Amino acid sequence: MAFLAHEPEAAAPIPPPPSAPQRTPLISRRTLVIGVPALVGLAAAGAVTGYLLAGDEPKDEDKGDGTGQLGAADTPSTGEFPADTLLVRLDEGKQSSIYATTPGSNLRTQLVAGGYHALPQWSHKRDRIAFIRRITPTHWQIYTMAPDGGGTKLIVDKVNRGTRVCWSRDDSKLAYVARAGGRNQLFTVPATGGTPTQLTRTNDDKDDPAWSPNVEGQVCMWAIRDGKPQLMLFHVDDPAGSRQWLTSGGLASVDPDFSPDGKLIAYSHSKVSGQADIWVVTPDGKSSPVTSGPDLDMDPTWSPDGKWIAFTRGPVLEPKIYAVRPDGTGLRQLTARTALEGHASWS
Repeated sequence: MAFLAHEPEAAAPIPPPPSAPQRTPLISRRTLVIGVPALVGLAAAGAVTGYLLAGDEPKDEDKGDGTGQLGAADTPSTGEFPADTLLVRLDEGKQSSIYATTPGSNLRTQLVAGGYHALPQWSHKRDRIAFIRRITPTHWQIYTMAPDGGGTKLIVDKVNRGTRVCWSRDDSKLAYVARAGGRNQLFTVPATGGTPTQLTRTNDDKDDPAWSPNVEGQVCMWAIRDGKPQLMLFHVDDPAGSRQWLTSGGLASVDPDFSPDGKLIAYSHSKVSGQADIWVVTPDGKSSPVTSGPDLDMDPTWSPDGKWIAFTRGPVLEPKIYAVRPDGTGLRQLTARTALEGHASWS
């Protein structure tokens, strides 16, 4: 449920990956490239995609202290979190790159750069990463790559702008949203590339698919219900007939992400314009809040041990990654200083 702000010129092809990933300290930036979320946009009339394109011009770069390094008090110890690699989207000038980091560390390893990249997603085996790349405002692509940034491969050449990609339970397929018949429809494609299969043909818009890790063929995503995005479960073999609504009411619910054991789904639940909290819901529809306050919280992702949820927090022009336990305790900022980070993927 991120929104895409300033758009650069058409991106060049992805350059060959370096022989070894670039290890860099986190760079202090104030130039917003993507990740300007606003839940109110999801309720706009017309086609609701979960991603809107805006025209915000980037701010001047904040040089900070000139080191780009974190002080000891700027971040919690890495020992507070599992050591599993966290993927983030880091905004750098008029492009956005995908980096890998250990939560609590000030170091980022650049995996892919040279364009406009977003929404990295780990496979369940953590041996491949899917992400999307913008070519033009109406032309987006899905790529996969190795954990070190090598072996980039184009999987789908044309998908919905800003769609979230998810992996099937056995990592053999990817699910995503593309326009078909004037609506957002869910597709799957072999994870190694091939011919896509259209799963849904309904008249409501939908996006943000998440594949259950413990129920074969079960997917959670949002679709429009009574004019608002709400979360639903369905089976890929019967996407229309097997719908089970998890949320309802006058507020939007988007960005679902299953816990590693499949027993909880974290999501972003709007309150008013520009404000949202992270909630969790069980597969039978029992929900409860995790975060609260005036901030805009979105794009939750679980740690592989299920003990933490990382998420993006606004304000919209300064997104940062935070982590919190599922019971709402232990809130920590993971993004350093004035850097702009979003779209975390932990498991």
